[in-house]
Amino acid sequence: MKTVQGVVLGIAALASGVIAQGVPTPEFQVPAIREPHHFVKLDNKYARVLDVTVPGYDSTLYHIHENPYFWISIGPAVLRGQTLGSAELVAIEPLDAEVRYSPVVTHRVGNIAATTFRNITVQIQARDDVSPTGSFLATPRPSGYQAKPPLDNELVRVERLILEPGQSTGRYTLPRSGLLIAAHDGVISIERPGGAAHHLEIMAGGFEWHTGPVTQTITNVGKARFEAIEAVWK
Repeated sequence: MKTVQGVVLGIAALASGVIAQGVPTPEFQVPAIREPHHFVKLDNKYARVLDVTVPGYDSTLYHIHENPYFWISIGPAVLRGQTLGSAELVAIEPLDAEVRYSPVVTHRVGNIAATTFRNITVQIQARDDVSPTGSFLATPRPSGYQAKPPLDNELVRVERLILEPGQSTGRYTLPRSGLLIAAHDGVISIERPGGAAHHLEIMAGGFEWHTGPVTQTITNVGKARFEAIEAVWK
């Protein structure tokens, strides 16, 4: 059985070997889509969505994120990260549903807790070139959006949406491409003009992508609080 000490020492030992050689060798790094803990769930012109699962006391291989990306943690975690070529182990301890952002990087991550670490990683492949230029803000601001977005940079804006049972966002428009990612299991209804309401039993880590502008109303038709993030490309 692997132990916390074993994982940390294993990562450190491998890092020492790489650094000693001066230049990393190819076997120590793979594209993120080929890393065994990363599972591709969507791959289009604008986004690549990866479902990442690392069991307790396990670690990923060194893997390459060739594009900037953000991720949401599905549950809390206690991790150690290591950038290729560095001996430093960086503490990464996300809270449940926490959102983080990273530039292009080659790294690996070790899970030093007994519980499985899971996140949904979204690589930003390109800017939105199908939507009219202009605002990326949802209008009007939906009920359920929290006061401060967890991420807002030159590539993407991420809002946190929390709906109590029976609560609705009201009708609003997302002016650019993006996606909704559920932080927890939930049952929602998505209604868009010209179509019937779409009931969706969405599991934690489930997502809905849309290309271009969309007008919709989201209602929590389940019995528990629904929490998600809604990302809009720029």
